[in-house]
Amino acid sequence: MLDAIHTWDNPVIISLGGEQVIVRTPAQARNVLLLDWPAERSDKHKIASGLCKAAMEGDDPGPSYWAFIEATLEAGIFVK
Repeated sequence: MLDAIHTWDNPVIISLGGEQVIVRTPAQARNVLLLDWPAERSDKHKIASGLCKAAMEGDDPGPSYWAFIEATLEAGIFVK
């Protein structure tokens, strides 16, 4: 069963469609990666998606945080 309780210590702020979006959990990040991703789905995207799913299933959420940041930087949507 997927567990969306994990919250990152620091939120990630991204820009989607001209609006800033605050992402606080691996579940929110995975939704962005799967449903709202504005760029090519690169290796960094795939890694982030897998690590977010793993964090939702109980793994340490830390790696998903950093992988999501890497993917957003590559896509040019990272704000803060």
